Amino acid sequence: MKNGVLEQLAQFVFEWIPEKAAFAVAADGRYIHLDQRGLDIPLAAGHPVIPGDIAHQVMKTGRRAEDRLSFPDQNTSYYGIGYPVEIGTLPGAVIVLLPEERKKAAPIRYLTGRNDEDWVPVSVSRITHIESAEKKTWFYADGEEFASTRTLKQLEAELPGSFLRVHRSYLINTDFISRIRKDDFTSGLLITTSDGSEIPVSQTHAPTLRKILGF
Repeated sequence: MKNGVLEQLAQFVFEWIPEKAAFAVAADGRYIHLDQRGLDIPLAAGHPVIPGDIAHQVMKTGRRAEDRLSFPDQNTSYYGIGYPVEIGTLPGAVIVLLPEERKKAAPIRYLTGRNDEDWVPVSVSRITHIESAEKKTWFYADGEEFASTRTLKQLEAELPGSFLRVHRSYLINTDFISRIRKDDFTSGLLITTSDGSEIPVSQTHAPTLRKILGF
């Protein structure tokens, strides 16, 4: 779809949606247009459509869909309404996102994990990083490994702001980052923690890491 057509479609949509609402168009597995209208939504043209989100639901079923979207780094979630459209010969979706304020629960201070046969409460300030591997969650503190019953997704919402998602399999405590360098094998970023662990940074999460740490 050409930019001129997108602009015309946006103008048409904005005549009947509230002033503070974002507008997105998706097709062929990615977002091809986004007008934030003053909102701070971590999406951009070219970003892939995530399986299960509103755009994916609309393009898969060819029907209108409604759902909520939230982003870990923000205290605002978004209520989205999606409509099926045809973009050239491809099924597409027009998404309207409305901001929805949400209150964050106080972050947890301790995480209890299993070490051998014992359950050990560990202050989250001592945890260097958390890993999802072999369908289990592991966290590391003072050179020890602990198994947790929580998932990475749950912990991402419960931990304090020093913890950052850098990979689908890793959360890292930024207080324990000692070095960030380019990975010679993948050309991505590689974090070294204070205990010597090396944590890969995925391309999806690298921009957020760069923004937060200022490099």
